[in-house]
Amino acid sequence: MKQIMVLLGTLFLSVTILAQKETFDLATYTSPKAWKKQLTESAVLFSTEDAAKGNYCLITLYKSVPGTTNPKDNFDMAWASLVKEMVTVSSAPEMQPASTENGWEIQSGYAPFEKDGNKGIVMLVTASSLDKMVNLIIVTNTNVYEKEMTAFIGSLSLKKLGANTQSTTAAGTNNLPVVGTWGKNGSVNPDYHDVYATSIAGYTSDQYTFNSNGTYYFISKTFGMAQPKMFLIKESGNYLVSGNNITIIPQKSVLEAWSKKESVDNTGRLSSGDTWGKLLSSQKRTLEKVTYQFTKHYFSGIQLWNLVLQSNSVTKRDGPHSSNTAFTNAWYYSPISANNPVIELPGGQKNISEEEVEQEAVQQTATVNNTALVGTWCISASDQSNYRVQNGVVSTIFRQYTFNANGNYTCNIKTFDPLLNSIFLGREHGTYQTSGNNLMINPQKSVLEEWSKKGGRDEWGSLLTTQSITPEKITYQFTKQYIAEINEWQLILKTGKETKRDGPFNNYDRNAWIYIITSAARPVIKLPN
Repeated sequence: MKQIMVLLGTLFLSVTILAQKETFDLATYTSPKAWKKQLTESAVLFSTEDAAKGNYCLITLYKSVPGTTNPKDNFDMAWASLVKEMVTVSSAPEMQPASTENGWEIQSGYAPFEKDGNKGIVMLVTASSLDKMVNLIIVTNTNVYEKEMTAFIGSLSLKKLGANTQSTTAAGTNNLPVVGTWGKNGSVNPDYHDVYATSIAGYTSDQYTFNSNGTYYFISKTFGMAQPKMFLIKESGNYLVSGNNITIIPQKSVLEAWSKKESVDNTGRLSSGDTWGKLLSSQKRTLEKVTYQFTKHYFSGIQLWNLVLQSNSVTKRDGPHSSNTAFTNAWYYSPISANNPVIELPGGQKNISEEEVEQEAVQQTATVNNTALVGTWCISASDQSNYRVQNGVVSTIFRQYTFNANGNYTCNIKTFDPLLNSIFLGREHGTYQTSGNNLMINPQKSVLEEWSKKGGRDEWGSLLTTQSITPEKITYQFTKQYIAEINEWQLILKTGKETKRDGPFNNYDRNAWIYIITSAARPVIKLPN
């Protein structure tokens, strides 16, 4: 098995196979013959198995995402956020020699794993170029498929990137749940103050700014009444969102000590407040690469969304875990507001250029309130238990919302019944708005179309009729949750009564509908040409 993994690592991007080529994102490849192929928005998967002998192999090629300029850092980030979420590895990866091809540097490594009592080998190959990385994972428990694995990896080639290549839009989409500036406030950090200082007035403010392009900035300000200095942490780097994991890879982190600026108070006395004075010293900080689990949670009591970060170990960046036990081993970051203002830096300093600030401001204005919903969500007939089978053909009702970051939405409903001569398509579009955990839908146009069946099959034929539908203006309560067991996000919509748009409740205990993010298993509705 080890010899196979070493061979595969050296073959990546180095062999040309004369066979039919396919393209996915930046990659061109030849699919393994007779293997099952599954295409999702973020990856293409190939799998094969011999159930009788218990042998299997899974190859997953991921869409490019923002990376750092350090290929080994990219590999480490992908190992933590992709491999460790897929299987339980028993050791650190055994690295193979790095190689370079067509402007991409290849880092690869493998390790034994165990999942549900099954043991095997998992291999990660990470290709890095400029600010992008492409990842490939192979999971297998046998050397039976050595020829197919070798042929697939040998057929791979990646597009050469130019200096002006933009970050992939898919990465920006994956990052939307955390985009924005989030802050928390707490007591004085004892790392920088003596016992007396920690017992009197003072504060520490921490803030993350997550940009849609995969970069982040972290700022921490510590002020103590009894201390002559204030402390400022400035950190920047890259982050990667995968499922409900966010991996932070710092590139630079410094701790600065500043004097307090003196001023005359209203009694005429000279005093020092928490305004920056002069820079006294600056030192580099140890870089912490951390993978957190994250949740966007709405606290109805305070009517506020929180970005909840969880990690089993305390970090120097985030400080002690919160005493709030709603989530274990967690830190709670709130959106910027009058009660949670942006940290003012000394001398008008900025962490990003004016142009970047402007771009991010536009992005956040459009998306900050809508990030929890952005994407395409669906319910199929099998979810609602309202389908039937006729001569082996299943009737289906497929409902689908697409929420855009700019506040527009579309809703499509496809109904196919083997007993009917027509296929029905409901189309609706309009605007939506979120307030707290309330979602307000305001339709602008809603129609029901009747289409003939092409060849009597589940395919669109000709448009037969169109009729207008009375729009339903509805306010839902919504919750977004991540189900780790099935690696899936769910959008739960709840209101007092069933709607024509959503159909029967599919979670009767909660009078709610559960929508699932679209995928290869739940594809986007193919509309008529």
